[in-house]
Amino acid sequence: MVITLNHLLQAQTVLKHRVIHTPIQTREQLNRWTGKNIFIKPEYMQYTKSFKYRGAFYFLNKMDQTQYNGIIAGSSGNHGLALANIASHLRIAATICMATDASISKKQQIQAMQAHILEFDRLTQDRDQVTRDYAEQHRLCIIPSSNHPDIIAGAGTIGLELLKQIPTLDAILVPVGGGGLASGVALAAHAINPHIQVIGVEPITAQDAKLSLKSGAIVTIDPPITIADGLRHNHIGPLTFEIMQRELADIITVSEIEIEQAMYNAHHYLHLPIEPSTAVVIAALLSHRIPDHLQNIGIVLSGGNYEQHELERINRYFYSHSELLVY
Repeated sequence: MVITLNHLLQAQTVLKHRVIHTPIQTREQLNRWTGKNIFIKPEYMQYTKSFKYRGAFYFLNKMDQTQYNGIIAGSSGNHGLALANIASHLRIAATICMATDASISKKQQIQAMQAHILEFDRLTQDRDQVTRDYAEQHRLCIIPSSNHPDIIAGAGTIGLELLKQIPTLDAILVPVGGGGLASGVALAAHAINPHIQVIGVEPITAQDAKLSLKSGAIVTIDPPITIADGLRHNHIGPLTFEIMQRELADIITVSEIEIEQAMYNAHHYLHLPIEPSTAVVIAALLSHRIPDHLQNIGIVLSGGNYEQHELERINRYFYSHSELLVY
């Protein structure tokens, strides 16, 4: 399916009074560190603290509830949080398929919204297969986290808002997990400004998207290990692959230490309460991997559901290793 500007505008109409139109923020310190003008789209201020709320609401708004006994989705946490929240308001039974080692706090929040957690072992089981089997047994509607036109269109409303707020952007940076956010934002941005560069960022230990675009075919990697739990995909979907292959200027990879440095700087100096999966874009900026000629940069800070104990560990480390904080 080709997702057009009209599809994105339809999603924007539906979501107009259903989501928070996140404002543009700036941080002078970030501008000084990077030598660029950085315009922040803070989706950590969105309902359930992530951009996932947009696509989840748009999908559920279009779903024929009479055909199913409820919904199910595979999620590392943020997609599940959004769906559990919306489903509780709509009185829809929700099941979220999560890895046994997924965020405990996210699981607890999801369960507090009366959603059921279906666990799987990421090292021995395929999440998509576990989800499909359970959906078939219980007649549930599967809601993909990224590889679906409605999910992508919902995420694309971020791009429409961003370009309306700051029309003079040279580039937009977005985290890449399953690719729904990057695909939606890129489609929206290029519908408005064909010359703008949209650049994805992912952990070097979870660079399935970068490898896929480089090889020209979807690459499946071993289950990745990264602090950026929302980006722990081992392959992207066919729809997001096709869109990103066509629409992204590049995908930058960042190391685990760079992600943790970015988390520390974001919380300690920039007062941006972001999660590691979002910190990858700050890491790309602070490592100076963005081409010099790109000066006006929009960044999508996708979520703010971080583990407090992880942040405290990072803070302790950099308090005692301040020499590693290079900008």
